[in-house]
Amino acid sequence: MIFNSKVADLFCAAKEKKRLNDILEKRYSRLYRLAYAWCHQRVMAEDLVQDTFLKALENRNDLSSLDHLDAWLAKIMHNLFLDIMRTNKRWQWADENEIDELYAQACNETTLIAAQTTECICKAMASLPFEQREAIALADIQGFTYQEISEITDTPIGTIMSRISRGRENLAKRLQQLENTEQKKIIPLRG
Repeated sequence: MIFNSKVADLFCAAKEKKRLNDILEKRYSRLYRLAYAWCHQRVMAEDLVQDTFLKALENRNDLSSLDHLDAWLAKIMHNLFLDIMRTNKRWQWADENEIDELYAQACNETTLIAAQTTECICKAMASLPFEQREAIALADIQGFTYQEISEITDTPIGTIMSRISRGRENLAKRLQQLENTEQKKIIPLRG
C-alpha cells in the first residue's frame, strides 16, 4: 500500500505532536509550581500552565533542542504571565474554594503548624516586588541557573543576581516580621 505525501505528512505531524505532548506532560508539575509561585492562585496557575502548553505546541518548531525545553517553557509562561498581569492590572484574584478549604480542614497541631508555615512563606513571597519574587521562584523553587533566568526574563545576569540577593534578604526580613506578628497573637492554652 502506498501512501500519498499528504497522508504521510499528517501521520508524521501527528507522531511529532504526540511525542511533544508526552514530554510536556512530564513537565506539568514543575511548571505548575512556578506558576503558583508567581500568581498564588491555584486556578490561575493551572490556566497559565495550560496556555503555556498550547503556545508550546503551536510554536514547537521554534524549539532548537530538547536540552533547553525547561527554559523555553518557562520563557513562554513568563511572557504569558506578564500579558495576564498587564491585562488584569486592576484586579486581585481570590479563589473562594481555597479559603473555604483552609478553614474547613480538620487539623491537628502538626497540620496547623505546617499550614501556618506555608501561609507565612506565601505571604512573605507575595509581599516581595514582582521582579524579586520572579527571580527567587526561578532560582530557588525551579533551580534555574542565573544564565537561564537571564534568558527567560530578558534581563542582564548582574541584575538577576542583584534581584535574587535583595529578594532573599527582603524575604528573610518579612518572614521575621510575620513570625513576630504571629507570636503576639498566640494565646497559651496551658499556663
